[in-house]
Amino acid sequence: MRRLVIVIGAMLVLLPGCGKPPMIPVTGTVTLAGKPLPFCKVNFFPDVAEFDPLTQVYGYGITDADGKFQIRHPGGEMGIYPGTYRVTFVAWVDNKGNPIPFDAKPSEVKGGVKNLLPGTYESLEDTPERATVTRSGLDQTFKLVK
Repeated sequence: MRRLVIVIGAMLVLLPGCGKPPMIPVTGTVTLAGKPLPFCKVNFFPDVAEFDPLTQVYGYGITDADGKFQIRHPGGEMGIYPGTYRVTFVAWVDNKGNPIPFDAKPSEVKGGVKNLLPGTYESLEDTPERATVTRSGLDQTFKLVK
């Protein structure tokens, strides 16, 4: 009986160490033709070759007026797990050049929308941008070109 109590006690002490690793802070800046790109959606998708569903998840952020962003997990937590990611970008504007709200559906915007960026940045398969998130975090500048 005493041995069972010791084993159960040891398991309870070790149990909190099991599970997913903590979210890692990811920040950065997006520029287009050398200028900060506001209202750009930045998406981090696990690199397919390294995808582990327990430790890598999608993350996203929106740039502010200075082109700066913070990545958050879709569940609301700030950050994502360590790993290699493909990074996509989209900067939708309406037919007058005004940014559309983050939660708006482009197909429902009256007068239509256009992406300020070339389609390769929006495509998960074609994006040239990658990022490696380490346990110490990431602060990366993405210098996009037209």
